[in-house]
Amino acid sequence: MKTKERVSENAALVATQDHHEPCPDTTCAAPVPPSRWLRVAAILLLAIVYRAVPGLAWGDRGHKLVNAAAVDNLPDPVRAYFQARKVYLVDHASDPDLLAHDDAAERPHHYTDLDADDTYPFPNLRRQFVLQRAAPMVWQLRNGDSLWQIERFTLRLADSLQHRRWQAADEDAVFVAHYAADLTQPLHTVKNYDGQLTGQKGVHARFETDLVNALADTWQLKPQPAMFLPDLRGRIFDEALASFNCRNLIFAADRIAVSGRTYLDPQYSPAFYKLAGPLVEKRLSAAASFVSSLWYTAWVRAGKPPLPGKAGQALEASGLDVEAALRRHVAR
Repeated sequence: MKTKERVSENAALVATQDHHEPCPDTTCAAPVPPSRWLRVAAILLLAIVYRAVPGLAWGDRGHKLVNAAAVDNLPDPVRAYFQARKVYLVDHASDPDLLAHDDAAERPHHYTDLDADDTYPFPNLRRQFVLQRAAPMVWQLRNGDSLWQIERFTLRLADSLQHRRWQAADEDAVFVAHYAADLTQPLHTVKNYDGQLTGQKGVHARFETDLVNALADTWQLKPQPAMFLPDLRGRIFDEALASFNCRNLIFAADRIAVSGRTYLDPQYSPAFYKLAGPLVEKRLSAAASFVSSLWYTAWVRAGKPPLPGKAGQALEASGLDVEAALRRHVAR
């Protein structure tokens, strides 16, 4: 499929998940399931209550864009398998945030403050995570453990694919994609995640949610091709460094945009979007490449098993009980 056609398809798919056409009359034979409205209401509540908490990177729309682009970025035959599940992967892209809303233990899985107990280029963390392949210490959980969670769910996805547990694989794919996309958001790698240390309170939501919602329709994500990651932990750590290195661009763009005005000034947002918009587009493209590479790596680690589903085949996966899926996630 040509790039422009894929972009149009992804935009339409995300739009259908975010907006539902009203039923033309009360005799409509296919009402929206109550479970769908409950999920939408929960996501809206998250956006209001947890706008700047370091657990909701990119917002709902950003995560959907990443998952849609990641599916298109896969090589065959893996692409056909994920294409058949694309609706599910996009519709459920924010399920981990729903879990984080109800479970405090889930929230540290969405970020890693690299600078909390180390200094760039974080040799201590690299030694622990990449070289020693050690687990996080209990005291480190306060700084987040997304690095470990990305590896954990990539391996879980590999195991589910190997043993042909397709529903579990769908759920694992959602979680590894979400945590990986979170890591590509620079403010999920720093202590100053909401500008609270530099007098820029609220920059988290302004960057990952407000900006994405305003400009997403103008972007064409260009991820690097998916590839097998032989050194999984090394690749995860490198992505964390790349994300961390973008942090000051966000803070600088915010300071310049608000200079001589307040955040309530109608001129602030256009100025901030112009300065930071290109960075968000690049980071979302990096996220799509990272996610697709993790999915592909899981399939290779599984032994490249034959996969069900053909290109264009639709599944009823979006009708799965999200609460049941989250309960299975916690239990595993």
